[in-house]
Amino acid sequence: METTEILVPEHYNPNQLVTYKVINNGDATYPTSKVVDIEWQLENARYTDRQLASLRLSTSNLEDILPKWLEEDTDAAEIVSDICQIFGFNPTKDIEFEATVTIQGTITVPLAEIADFDIDSVDLNVDASSYSHDVDISDIEVDRITTL
Repeated sequence: METTEILVPEHYNPNQLVTYKVINNGDATYPTSKVVDIEWQLENARYTDRQLASLRLSTSNLEDILPKWLEEDTDAAEIVSDICQIFGFNPTKDIEFEATVTIQGTITVPLAEIADFDIDSVDLNVDASSYSHDVDISDIEVDRITTL
Protein backbone atom coordinates (compact mmCIF):
# COMPACT_ATOMS: atom_id res chain seq x y z
CA MET A 1 0.00 0.00 0.00
CA GLU A 2 1.36 3.35 -1.02
CA THR A 3 1.28 6.10 1.59
CA THR A 4 0.89 9.77 0.77
CA GLU A 5 2.63 12.28 2.97
CA ILE A 6 0.74 15.48 3.64
CA LEU A 7 2.91 18.49 4.28
CA VAL A 8 1.51 21.05 6.69
CA PRO A 9 2.72 24.58 5.93
CA GLU A 10 5.02 26.02 8.56
CA HIS A 11 2.82 29.08 9.01
CA TYR A 12 -0.35 26.99 9.66
CA ASN A 13 -1.70 27.58 13.15
CA PRO A 14 -5.09 25.93 13.86
CA ASN A 15 -5.47 28.00 17.05
CA GLN A 16 -4.87 31.35 15.33
CA LEU A 17 -7.67 33.87 15.80
CA VAL A 18 -9.22 35.17 12.59
CA THR A 19 -11.72 37.97 12.14
CA TYR A 20 -13.98 37.54 9.12
CA LYS A 21 -17.09 39.09 7.63
CA VAL A 22 -20.52 37.42 7.90
CA ILE A 23 -23.50 38.85 6.01
CA ASN A 24 -26.85 37.77 7.40
CA ASN A 25 -30.04 39.32 5.96
CA GLY A 26 -28.03 42.25 4.63
CA ASP A 27 -26.36 43.00 7.96
CA ALA A 28 -22.61 42.53 8.24
CA THR A 29 -20.92 41.32 11.39
CA TYR A 30 -17.26 40.61 12.06
CA PRO A 31 -16.87 37.64 14.40
CA THR A 32 -13.50 36.37 15.56
CA SER A 33 -12.92 32.60 15.69
CA LYS A 34 -10.09 30.12 15.80
CA VAL A 35 -9.04 28.61 12.48
CA VAL A 36 -9.96 25.13 13.74
CA ASP A 37 -13.53 26.30 14.48
CA ILE A 38 -13.86 27.80 11.00
CA GLU A 39 -12.52 24.58 9.48
CA TRP A 40 -15.17 22.62 11.41
CA GLN A 41 -17.92 24.94 10.14
CA LEU A 42 -16.63 24.57 6.57
CA GLU A 43 -16.57 20.77 6.83
CA ASN A 44 -20.14 20.77 8.16
CA ALA A 45 -21.16 23.02 5.26
CA ARG A 46 -19.52 20.66 2.74
CA TYR A 47 -21.34 17.70 4.34
CA THR A 48 -24.64 19.60 4.16
CA ASP A 49 -23.98 20.41 0.49
CA ARG A 50 -23.41 16.72 -0.28
CA GLN A 51 -26.61 15.75 1.56
CA LEU A 52 -28.56 18.47 -0.26
CA ALA A 53 -27.22 17.33 -3.65
CA SER A 54 -28.27 13.75 -2.86
CA LEU A 55 -31.73 14.92 -1.79
CA ARG A 56 -32.10 17.04 -4.95
CA LEU A 57 -31.20 14.01 -7.09
CA SER A 58 -33.75 11.87 -5.24
CA THR A 59 -36.42 14.55 -5.61
CA SER A 60 -35.64 14.87 -9.32
CA ASN A 61 -35.96 11.09 -9.74
CA LEU A 62 -39.29 11.21 -7.91
CA GLU A 63 -40.54 14.03 -10.16
CA ASP A 64 -39.49 12.02 -13.24
CA ILE A 65 -41.42 8.92 -12.18
CA LEU A 66 -44.63 10.69 -11.02
CA PRO A 67 -46.12 11.01 -14.55
CA LYS A 68 -45.64 7.27 -15.11
CA TRP A 69 -47.53 6.50 -11.91
CA LEU A 70 -50.36 8.85 -12.90
CA GLU A 71 -50.66 7.59 -16.49
CA GLU A 72 -50.50 3.89 -15.67
CA ASP A 73 -52.62 1.93 -13.26
CA THR A 74 -49.86 1.61 -10.68
CA ASP A 75 -50.70 -0.11 -7.42
CA ALA A 76 -49.69 1.36 -4.06
CA ALA A 77 -47.16 -1.39 -3.31
CA GLU A 78 -45.19 -0.61 -6.48
CA ILE A 79 -45.27 3.14 -5.74
CA VAL A 80 -44.02 2.60 -2.19
CA SER A 81 -41.32 0.25 -3.47
CA ASP A 82 -40.16 2.84 -6.03
CA ILE A 83 -40.10 5.62 -3.41
CA CYS A 84 -38.07 3.43 -1.03
CA GLN A 85 -35.60 2.66 -3.81
CA ILE A 86 -35.25 6.33 -4.82
CA PHE A 87 -34.61 7.56 -1.27
CA GLY A 88 -32.66 4.51 -0.10
CA PHE A 89 -35.24 3.53 2.52
CA ASN A 90 -35.35 -0.01 3.81
CA PRO A 91 -38.65 -0.34 5.66
CA THR A 92 -39.03 -3.22 8.06
CA LYS A 93 -41.85 -5.00 9.85
CA ASP A 94 -41.64 -6.74 13.21
CA ILE A 95 -42.97 -10.29 13.23
CA GLU A 96 -43.52 -11.99 16.57
CA PHE A 97 -42.58 -15.64 16.81
CA GLU A 98 -42.43 -18.52 19.23
CA ALA A 99 -39.98 -21.39 18.90
CA THR A 100 -39.70 -24.80 20.52
CA VAL A 101 -36.16 -26.06 21.00
CA THR A 102 -34.79 -29.40 22.18
CA ILE A 103 -31.33 -29.22 23.70
CA GLN A 104 -29.17 -32.22 24.55
CA GLY A 105 -25.99 -31.82 26.53
CA THR A 106 -23.68 -33.25 29.12
CA ILE A 107 -23.13 -32.05 32.68
CA THR A 108 -19.90 -33.02 34.38
CA VAL A 109 -20.48 -33.69 38.08
CA PRO A 110 -17.73 -34.68 40.56
CA LEU A 111 -18.21 -38.25 41.80
CA ALA A 112 -18.31 -37.04 45.41
CA GLU A 113 -21.43 -34.98 44.60
CA ILE A 114 -23.33 -37.59 42.53
CA ALA A 115 -25.46 -38.80 45.46
CA ASP A 116 -26.72 -35.26 46.15
CA PHE A 117 -27.00 -34.18 42.49
CA ASP A 118 -30.47 -33.04 41.35
CA ILE A 119 -30.94 -32.20 37.65
CA ASP A 120 -33.64 -29.66 38.59
CA SER A 121 -31.03 -27.62 40.48
CA VAL A 122 -29.12 -26.95 37.25
CA ASP A 123 -29.42 -23.32 36.21
CA LEU A 124 -29.54 -23.62 32.41
CA ASN A 125 -28.95 -20.37 30.53
CA VAL A 126 -30.03 -20.40 26.89
CA ASP A 127 -29.23 -17.73 24.32
CA ALA A 128 -30.68 -17.31 20.83
CA SER A 129 -29.52 -15.22 17.89
CA SER A 130 -29.90 -15.09 14.13
CA TYR A 131 -27.30 -14.56 11.42
CA SER A 132 -29.84 -13.72 8.73
CA HIS A 133 -31.95 -11.02 10.46
CA ASP A 134 -31.99 -8.73 13.48
CA VAL A 135 -33.72 -10.72 16.20
CA ASP A 136 -34.72 -9.39 19.59
CA ILE A 137 -35.38 -12.20 22.08
CA SER A 138 -37.61 -10.83 24.81
CA ASP A 139 -38.11 -13.99 26.87
CA ILE A 140 -36.42 -17.39 27.14
CA GLU A 141 -37.82 -19.87 29.59
CA VAL A 142 -36.69 -23.44 30.26
CA ASP A 143 -39.90 -25.40 30.92
CA ARG A 144 -38.31 -28.63 32.08
CA ILE A 145 -34.99 -30.40 32.22
CA THR A 146 -34.64 -34.17 32.52
CA THR A 147 -31.87 -36.74 32.53
CA LEU A 148 -31.58 -39.27 29.70
